[in-house]
Amino acid sequence: MRVVIIILAISLFSCLGSDKPPVWVKPESTTINCGDYYSLKTELGIINNNVWNKHAAADDTWSQCLEKKIVGGETVFGWSWAWPVGRQVIYAYPQIKIGSSPWAPEPKFDSAFPLKISELKKLEIAHDVEILTNGEHNIATTTWLVSEPYTGSKPNPAVITAEIMIWTYATDGHFSPAGRKRGELTVNGITWEVWYQKEWDDKSGMNDNKWVSVSFKAKQSSMHAMIPALHLLNYAVQESLIPDNLYVADVELGNEIMSGSGITWVKAFSVHYQK
Repeated sequence: MRVVIIILAISLFSCLGSDKPPVWVKPESTTINCGDYYSLKTELGIINNNVWNKHAAADDTWSQCLEKKIVGGETVFGWSWAWPVGRQVIYAYPQIKIGSSPWAPEPKFDSAFPLKISELKKLEIAHDVEILTNGEHNIATTTWLVSEPYTGSKPNPAVITAEIMIWTYATDGHFSPAGRKRGELTVNGITWEVWYQKEWDDKSGMNDNKWVSVSFKAKQSSMHAMIPALHLLNYAVQESLIPDNLYVADVELGNEIMSGSGITWVKAFSVHYQK
């Protein structure tokens, strides 16, 4: 009996000390497409299978796909992924977006974009997501700020001046936002850390342009959020983190995925603005 107990104890210690994440089983869903950057228009926005840093996986196997399921007679869209563990990198940013990104202008969603920040009276972003995973990721809402109201159909990274990232959730092992923490501010009872990097770039090495990175990370993590985006943008202007003459090209909601497997369902996503 003593030998059996010792063997069981050794086995348990080995499992607890393993660097491998727990086994993840993908829940039932319908896979739409697994093609790189495949896009699909939905009622909430354009979902996109963004795999911007896939080459960081080297020869390891990986997958990332757009998904859907039926809940109460309604179609819910999302994305699934399986990325390697053990590297300190961000592999991908599967997302849903409104507007038109300067990186990938097509397909567009909502012709009112780009929105000039100085002309806005209201800009609020709401989301509600469900995530099942065994790895490291965040929930990040990104807005690309551009120097002119570009509405063309071809990529135009030259107009990018700044990237605003708004984190509402992150797993314990995920990176901190880009740059250094500059301070905190509280809006409607939510405290946001403010991170800043004057010159940021494409960490995949595929593009050589640079831009300002400003991140707001909520200290109270939640998968359901109402983001006071105009308040945050005005704060960045007042603190001279970004110029006051920029345009919001788009609003993207996604997961920066660092490791492991998972699935995200977008139950709600909306952008409310007023000029």
